[in-house]
Amino acid sequence: MTVIAHLSDPHFGTEIPAVVDALQAALHALQPDLVIVSGDMTQRARKHEFRSARNFLDRLKVPAIMVIPGNHDIPLFNVVARALTPYRNYCDAFGAPCGMWTDTDTIVMALDSTNPARHTRGKLRTGQLADLASRIPPSMTPRLRIACAHQPLHTAWLEDQHEVLIDAGNAAAAFAGHDIDIVLSGHVHVPLVTTTREAFPELRRHFILSGAGTAVSHRTRPGAPNSFNVITTCPESAVRSVKVAIWRFNPESGHFAVHQVTQFHLGASGWEPV
Repeated sequence: MTVIAHLSDPHFGTEIPAVVDALQAALHALQPDLVIVSGDMTQRARKHEFRSARNFLDRLKVPAIMVIPGNHDIPLFNVVARALTPYRNYCDAFGAPCGMWTDTDTIVMALDSTNPARHTRGKLRTGQLADLASRIPPSMTPRLRIACAHQPLHTAWLEDQHEVLIDAGNAAAAFAGHDIDIVLSGHVHVPLVTTTREAFPELRRHFILSGAGTAVSHRTRPGAPNSFNVITTCPESAVRSVKVAIWRFNPESGHFAVHQVTQFHLGASGWEPV
């Protein structure tokens, strides 16, 4: 069994200290094998924001951490830095943006959908998608395959559809073609746990979409409080299955707690909710 805590959009610089403490406590109790943050670690890509984000991650004391950049992790108002060294502060804090993590059950691949030439929209380059297969050694082919990008393929709310990845349909087809099982994202601050069956019915093999809300920022949206997702693989079950839980912050209790759990099984046409 593998437990992955999927965080997104903490936007350090706008964090709520009490929520940061509650998230740290929740992750300490969960003891995940991996914490992955799907972008927007900072609000304005400033050095002190990256320091705060790095210090938070270091305090978690978890076995592994992965971080990918979001559009907010590129300088916005410093046009010289945006043009010449857009990822300097990010790389100083977290290293190169596209990494890989694996254990006996799971392989997780980080993808960079940001571009300094665009403000909020994201796109996965053709080369990144084509390289997915080469990033998976033959010895790892039976493992659950997870990819992570900042901008989503699909959104929970119709009003956010303009924020999906550019050429989302082509990206979804590429993921399906490489037998990706789960795609993680963030960006819109509204959690999403579903499959591609509704948004991309034409895919030959459907996969799970895990979109995480904003973990600790005050930039929440109505009806979508601070939250994060927890992915649990169940390799020992007779039918290959995965659970995705949404954990929400409750301001009355001051703690994160499970809000919703969805279980998925792998069928003939891909993943489907039970």
